[in-house]
Amino acid sequence: MMIAAGAVFLVLGLASGVLLALAPFGLLPAQPGPVTWVLFPALTIVGYLMVVFAARDASIPLITRVAGAALIALAVGATVGLFLAGNALVQPAGPTLALWYVLAVGFVLGIGGIAVRRPGTD
Repeated sequence: MMIAAGAVFLVLGLASGVLLALAPFGLLPAQPGPVTWVLFPALTIVGYLMVVFAARDASIPLITRVAGAALIALAVGATVGLFLAGNALVQPAGPTLALWYVLAVGFVLGIGGIAVRRPGTD
């Protein structure tokens, strides 16, 4: 049960990051509010911890790397959005602060997930 709940939290946290990354381009019917800004890192971390605490030891590195890769993908997507907006290739419908936030949180948490190594492996 804990793995399922953690997976839901992790997916909701990542979905919050996607919503934040899409918001500056007007691709959503509404703008994400402060709750979305808080839920992105909070649910991602809580969901990850719930899954890892309930998982078998052998699957922890895989779970960690998959979560890290998803966060890096979000950060890369935010970087592409900033590049497009910064070079006037796409006109953002709003401020790009959310993209900077997704970029920072995604890289910090994602790099931590990708960098984890299981003892005794290369």
